Amino acid sequence: MIVLFKHKWNRRLVRVAAVYTLLTTLLMLIALATTNNVVPFIGIIVLLSYLPITGILIILQFINVMRNSKDIQEHTMTLILVLLNYPLGFLYIYLLNP
Repeated sequence: MIVLFKHKWNRRLVRVAAVYTLLTTLLMLIALATTNNVVPFIGIIVLLSYLPITGILIILQFINVMRNSKDIQEHTMTLILVLLNYPLGFLYIYLLNP
């Protein structure tokens, strides 16, 4: 999937989003497999740490769009992938809290 992005910053932003997606998914699966209350708390902290990182990523993406405005479809896909972590994170929180 990284091959789809020809701009270096878009590839970096997608990698950061993928790492956070994998981390939150792994924490959710561990929380479902165990009865430990610490793992969901760590998952919420990871999701809350993604908030300022997403702000920085969106600013970097905006700068990248200003420099390379020809490839707006690639930039839009990057922005969608970065913002897709929020619904997933909130879904995981909803599933873990009955």
